[in-house]
Amino acid sequence: MIRCNDVQEQAQDLTEAFFEQWRNVLSAGDFILGEEVTRFETWLSGRCNGAHVVSMNSGTDALILAMRAVGVSAGDEVITCANTFIATVGAIVAVGAYPVLADVEEDELISLQTIEPLLSDRTKAVVTVHLRGRPVDMVPITAACRARDIAVIEDCAQAIGTLIEGRQVGTFGDAAAFSFHPLKTLGGLGDGGALVTTSTKIAEYARGLRNHGLRSRDEAFSFGLNTRLDALQAVALNIKTEYLDLWLQRRRAIATYYDAVLADTATGSDLGRGKAGSAYYHYVVRSQRRNELQQYLAHKGIQAAVHYPTPIHCQRAWLDSRSAVALPVTERLAKEILTLPCHPHLSDSDVEKIAVAIRDFDLK
Repeated sequence: MIRCNDVQEQAQDLTEAFFEQWRNVLSAGDFILGEEVTRFETWLSGRCNGAHVVSMNSGTDALILAMRAVGVSAGDEVITCANTFIATVGAIVAVGAYPVLADVEEDELISLQTIEPLLSDRTKAVVTVHLRGRPVDMVPITAACRARDIAVIEDCAQAIGTLIEGRQVGTFGDAAAFSFHPLKTLGGLGDGGALVTTSTKIAEYARGLRNHGLRSRDEAFSFGLNTRLDALQAVALNIKTEYLDLWLQRRRAIATYYDAVLADTATGSDLGRGKAGSAYYHYVVRSQRRNELQQYLAHKGIQAAVHYPTPIHCQRAWLDSRSAVALPVTERLAKEILTLPCHPHLSDSDVEKIAVAIRDFDLK
């Protein structure tokens, strides 16, 4: 089976390197924060144009602390999209705020046009999701929000390597949340995340709150969280950073091939339409016969997935606690989207087999 992700292959390729470096950590007894964590934070800061980096145990916690840092609290409204992973909206709810869901464009991303009608005096923040590793058009959104004193938080969980005019996303808003879950393009061997910001004030606040709100061992300035990236995960991430650019290059090469071969099919190419700066965490096509296509590919030994089949406003968690909302583009796309394998462990013959299978299906 040609799999939709390469999490197992990545781990197997680098097992010996992990074990060698873990032995060093075990010998030093440097398990919480420490040198390996600092090294990773320094690396990520370099990728993000020198921004402050505060590592954490998940991208979800990074979203929660980002919202707390910019002043989001109970009763505030926070605008985001519904075609994201549940954690984006879950983080808004976790700080007591009310999520306001915007529809998306045909590329699955929110835009100034989709969020602007929702802005109000109650809006405290907008969370832009760089879904699939496609860059949201940040400049007009940040300009509109800053004119209204509204914070902008970037959800970069899927967006390591995603660029806007050569600049890593995550430094256009007030703060950003990155995820290093094992399935991510740069993933650890367990949960991990980071808050990125150009604001010294936000960084200092988040750095304190990730460690119980402590200023020192015996002095707390706030009630915080226990959300530190541990050294063993940092080791894995530091090793993987050496391969990241090669992995991104391979993803983009596969996407370019798909674009060329699928452009004239009924299924078509990625919904991002070759958008500059895309990192292709997911390569997503659409088909009015989505389920039939998915089954056809499975019969051919190709795993294709749906991310995400049920938008958040159609989930039981929303329906049992929030008012109904209509998001026509989001709802239509959710019935048609399909994620194709697009990762560095695919061979050229794998990629060709996938493309040929889709062309054959569309001729049926």
